[in-house]
Amino acid sequence: MRADSHEIPVVSADPAHDALADAVAQRLGASRLPLASWRAGAGGAVVVWCDEDGLALRGTAASGAGPVRPVAPTNARPGRDPLVRAAGPWTQVTDATAGWGGDAAVLAAAGREVVLVERNPLLAEILDAAIGRWRAAGIAAATRMRVVRADARAALAVRSTDVVVLDPMYPEAAAARRPGRARKAEAAHLLRQLVGDDADQAELLAAARRAARRRVVVKRPLRAPPLAGDRPTGTLTGRTVRYDLYAPEEVTE
Repeated sequence: MRADSHEIPVVSADPAHDALADAVAQRLGASRLPLASWRAGAGGAVVVWCDEDGLALRGTAASGAGPVRPVAPTNARPGRDPLVRAAGPWTQVTDATAGWGGDAAVLAAAGREVVLVERNPLLAEILDAAIGRWRAAGIAAATRMRVVRADARAALAVRSTDVVVLDPMYPEAAAARRPGRARKAEAAHLLRQLVGDDADQAELLAAARRAARRRVVVKRPLRAPPLAGDRPTGTLTGRTVRYDLYAPEEVTE
């Protein structure tokens, strides 16, 4: 079930970050929750967490899980990343389902100019803040990342781009916790608490195919059916996911 951003409270990890928490709460129209109240079990399943590393999402104190935030771009991945291969050699990429920004970070580190489209205002706030911190830290890939706060269908209707990347939420492949992957499981769990499931997948794929000049890349679990039942023109397979490739509705040379 999707939660409204203004219903998710903002918690400051300590008094040094109260000003940040107050500003975020004001921008989002959210409430401020005292740290002691969060520790006592108030605040629901997810809160906005403000600490020395900026903004994050965090679950309940009882869960024992730490805050989750976007991970900075890195060039440390060995070999040729299947997502980079799937996106091809073209420069302009729109990640229309930005989420935590992981795919966008990989593509930006590989030299692509990436627009991250995120319709959830809270997640967009967290992404924007993270990218600002990475730029301030001198991470070059972050200068190639830009957040657009909009519904992807509307954004794609007025945007032409080389490649569109889609990674919609997939209900049947939700956040099963796997040994050794606790952080990824927690990130998926919190994201689902915030944004719910994507019920507009067919519309999103159609909008992506109209906006893309070169191709659309759809990230899917290995055994999942094609998005919206639409058969891809090609597929690249990774260790745990596959990338389905779709031709644009109209190819522009």
